[in-house]
Amino acid sequence: MFELKNRVAVVTGARRGIGRAIALALARQGARVAVTDIDEKDCQSVVKEIKKLGSDGIACKVDVTNKKEIEKMVKETINKFGRIDILVNNAGVCWTKEITEMKEEDWDKLLTINLKSVFLCSKAVLPTMIKQKSGKIINISSIAGPSVAWPRLCHYSASKAGIVGFTKNLAFDVGQYGINVNAVAPGAVETDMMDQVLKELGMTREQVIQLTPLRRINEPEDIAGVVAFLSSDEARSITGQVIVADGGYTIQ
Repeated sequence: MFELKNRVAVVTGARRGIGRAIALALARQGARVAVTDIDEKDCQSVVKEIKKLGSDGIACKVDVTNKKEIEKMVKETINKFGRIDILVNNAGVCWTKEITEMKEEDWDKLLTINLKSVFLCSKAVLPTMIKQKSGKIINISSIAGPSVAWPRLCHYSASKAGIVGFTKNLAFDVGQYGINVNAVAPGAVETDMMDQVLKELGMTREQVIQLTPLRRINEPEDIAGVVAFLSSDEARSITGQVIVADGGYTIQ
């Protein structure tokens, strides 16, 4: 068990899937959580689950591409809980597209949601973390881009590879303030997004499973457990790293 009592976490894209699992995992370890996403009603549902676990949380409607909404979310979190100790940049989208058919606005939209948001959210919480001389930033990347190629995912892979570069450089810049910055690179995870991508690629779960040494597809809770560890004092010496959680997919 990783002790996160009295810590305050902000999780983006937390209304469902991996983000929801992360928010609940942090709450189970005692953290109070700002559940943020574009749908406040769904965020409220997650907050209710957090309170059932004996912790506390707030729901924030946030467009992670909008600087003002992000700054408002940070202010609301600090007003409610007095500090921010953990930021999990999880929000992201994915759809497949042949590069020759991709419109410039498609590229810009995905890169803005997946990559620029990581910059905007990190920048927004850093003044507080620097003042505290402590903090944990965990960015959700992917094995797509840094490690493996998937069909028709050039834009998605570029965004996730960009997150890795950003993570390493930010860790170098803010380590002097006692801030750890790491990334988690999942493989396939049981989410609506995976369902959509497999359908678009004409692939089945069984094909993915046969390429995975552990012969299973990750559950969101598998990724949440890694994030909980990186958020804890047990991971105080880990920074600038990418933790791969893919059931062994990339070792072949």
